[in-house]
Amino acid sequence: MRIWTASLAAVAVQPLVFAARLAPDHAAWQQALHSAGLVLLSVVVLAAASVLLVGIPGFLLLRKFQRLNWISLALAGFVAGTLPLAILGWPRRLEGFSAGVNWHGQYVDTYIDGLPTTHAWLMFGEQILLFGLHGVVGALVFYAVWRRSSKHPCQA
Repeated sequence: MRIWTASLAAVAVQPLVFAARLAPDHAAWQQALHSAGLVLLSVVVLAAASVLLVGIPGFLLLRKFQRLNWISLALAGFVAGTLPLAILGWPRRLEGFSAGVNWHGQYVDTYIDGLPTTHAWLMFGEQILLFGLHGVVGALVFYAVWRRSSKHPCQA
């Protein structure tokens, strides 16, 4: 039961992390966020999948091998947060595709004739770090709730 409570806490904190990440950019936007609810729902769904498929098994392995501490769990959280992006978001060769984006206020090419540019790789690295931040925060919240609930078990 403690694992499920801690898992819910790890998922519940993710919209707050996402909102904190967007806060500096949101202040500069001229338009309102019309699809904020859908975006936050997506954050929760992805966080729940990550916690269930990677986070809980990682936690159980760390506990089995008696390596459970906040550092090891933070590293496991980083992996849990970045694994889906690392597998699915890797810049690939896209035959005949060219594109560019506004990145930190400057237009940059991301693909030229199907090849990812240096900026595409830098953006990928930045996204890895941001997804990793979500994982680390989720893992630390998980660990804090799990430890707190083990000290104060629920009365049935």
